Amino acid sequence: MKKRLLSIVLVICLICSLNISASADNEADVNSTRASLYLSMYSVELLADSNGVMAVEMYVMATGYMTKLGVLSLYIEEKVNGTWQEYDTVYGVLHPDFYDYNTYSYLGEYEFNGVSGRQYRVTMTAYARNSNGYDTGSVMSTVVTCHNP
Repeated sequence: MKKRLLSIVLVICLICSLNISASADNEADVNSTRASLYLSMYSVELLADSNGVMAVEMYVMATGYMTKLGVLSLYIEEKVNGTWQEYDTVYGVLHPDFYDYNTYSYLGEYEFNGVSGRQYRVTMTAYARNSNGYDTGSVMSTVVTCHNP
């Protein structure tokens, strides 16, 4: 729990220290990106906790005030015999905690049980809506190996 809290704090500090420009030639790293008129930045991080628990940390920042902001879906894949296969798809419509309302930013977490020794990755689809419209954007996490202590 302390490791996860520290990770969340570090992600927030990193995001706050970034000088995000509207320039189209900015390079995005593997797990965060600048998006659109509605989405300023979004990122996903996958962590291997103890006892086979995998933690997905999600962050979405809007370009301004949004009536609904968060995560539309998480597409979880695992590598089996060298091939990426669907492990699970988690939809925000079934998880009310995947959204915040009347806000500029969203920070959330989702946990799932993995198989020790297998690799996982997650594709997050961010969502932002206000009175003018909405937009979505996707970003993939780095690959993480599940482990038991």
